[in-house]
Amino acid sequence: MTFENILVKSQKELKRALKKELQELRYSPISSKGFLYAKGTVPVLLVANLDTVHREGVKIICYSKGGKILMSPQGIGGDDRAGVYMILQLLKSHRCHVLFCEDEECGGVGAHNFAESNIKPAVNYIIEFDRRGSNDAVFYDCANEEFTQFVCGFGFEESIGSFSDISIVAPALGVAAVNLSSGYYNEHTAHEYINMLDIHNNLDRARRMIATRTGKFEYVEAYGWRGWFLDGYDDFTSLLMPLREGDYIVDEDGRMHEAGDDVLIDRRGVPHLLDPNYGCATPLIGAQAYTKESMPVRFKEELADVYEVII
Repeated sequence: MTFENILVKSQKELKRALKKELQELRYSPISSKGFLYAKGTVPVLLVANLDTVHREGVKIICYSKGGKILMSPQGIGGDDRAGVYMILQLLKSHRCHVLFCEDEECGGVGAHNFAESNIKPAVNYIIEFDRRGSNDAVFYDCANEEFTQFVCGFGFEESIGSFSDISIVAPALGVAAVNLSSGYYNEHTAHEYINMLDIHNNLDRARRMIATRTGKFEYVEAYGWRGWFLDGYDDFTSLLMPLREGDYIVDEDGRMHEAGDDVLIDRRGVPHLLDPNYGCATPLIGAQAYTKESMPVRFKEELADVYEVII
């Protein structure tokens, strides 16, 4: 199945096509309400979701010169069709377990259905491909430091996130999980685009990760929200940089907001809302800051100051 075929299909059409694709790869897929699962022989579970937030299906795909960047007037749907494409590419060389979930954007409906099923694959860890950007590794409430070091050993940087399907699947299976960048940007907006170079670079890293022999990484529940203890925070203080005029933020529900003087970002690009009366800032979980050209805002340490961060 080509990437273009993945992008233009409805969720229902894609689920049917993926079942056929898995059968052609000699899997025996289980199609159930909310998810499509196939047992593999490599003890790694690959996860992506089938839905997008865009109400209109992709009809036109626009390419940059050279084909590096893909966009669509209808919203390209890289979140998370890029993840579906990446999994199909990985299955050509690694016979992993596979889980495609429906309705992730509606609260993880398919992931909940899978977690409540009697399917319990024996895997060492879980990789989801449902994260913006090129280099992020998000672990949510899984605090297995050995697993974090293993994943980041392939060049990924630990980042923070609010929710994805592994937030449900990982604790249900008792297995450590990570959500890796999948090369899409400006998700949940008409300005969303896909960078094919980022996709293929992360496919190379994922192949090396899967080919590395490991034991099972247990799911370790974080005490509190682990994101606040990432590098860059020191006793609940952080370097924060103000946004420029014309910059805007997209919240975790895909809504766009004009960024005023009270919005700052940290070195990971996470927006914070400044309380001018107390000089402290509160992070806006799941939000992302963009320039007026719809590119992710780049953090510049020379423009930043130290602020107290309130959880």
